Amino acid sequence: MNADVFRRLPYAEAEPQAKRVLADGYGEALVLEGSGGYYGLYYLFGVLGLREPVPSHPPDWVEGPRLQVQDFKEPYQMAHWLEDNGYQLYVNESK
Repeated sequence: MNADVFRRLPYAEAEPQAKRVLADGYGEALVLEGSGGYYGLYYLFGVLGLREPVPSHPPDWVEGPRLQVQDFKEPYQMAHWLEDNGYQLYVNESK
């Protein structure tokens, strides 16, 4: 799988495939293995005031490929990175 496929992958399908899960009050980052390495799928449900992800929602942000599972930011770090880089609305508009 590549980034295009991961951008549409609902949480319920991605979570069982996760090689690593990073979770905090902003959401969850699920690290999955795909074409060329590892991809971080960021589900930033905490930004919306939710306590848990919506199973049918695709990720808000996809990062990768990276060579190592450990090369991904925590969700709060990604949310701030997105904001610092001009993303005013970093919730997936296709939801």
